[in-house]
Amino acid sequence: MEKYFAAAPTDAPMDRVYIACITLSAFKGRRHVEAHLFRYGADAAELAALLDKDLVGPPDPDVPQEILQGATREAALRSILEAFTLEECKALVAYLEQRYADHIEKVTVCPLEMPVPLGVAPLSNIPEGKSTGFIRFDKAPDYSLPFTVWAFYDLDIHEPLMTE
Repeated sequence: MEKYFAAAPTDAPMDRVYIACITLSAFKGRRHVEAHLFRYGADAAELAALLDKDLVGPPDPDVPQEILQGATREAALRSILEAFTLEECKALVAYLEQRYADHIEKVTVCPLEMPVPLGVAPLSNIPEGKSTGFIRFDKAPDYSLPFTVWAFYDLDIHEPLMTE
């Protein structure tokens, strides 16, 4: 299992700035499936602690206005709450290595760019569909992390294991 880690800048506005991604060698009939890991289940107190911080910037000018309709500062802040602290990342990578090393090709950890643009939404808000969904690591037997980790995947963007 390859591991890539990019440290957060020393002037990061908070500790919860790391995002993570895994590449699974095979998953649900597809190969090299990328799944975006996130911390699931932030509570209202965590959100309230971010409200007075300047963590949400203007929308990305390349995003069409129809996509930005309904975008909220709260949604952008909730996306930040899905990030991990350095300690959580270390524990997460150790857990994945110990438990799933034979199934994971690569783990990438990098800092979230701050401020996040208005219009960013939490991964947990994405609806599950025919080819999209969540890996709920916390439902696995003997899950040992003190925080809940889910991963979002989209099978449509990955090649099938076998040609149809």
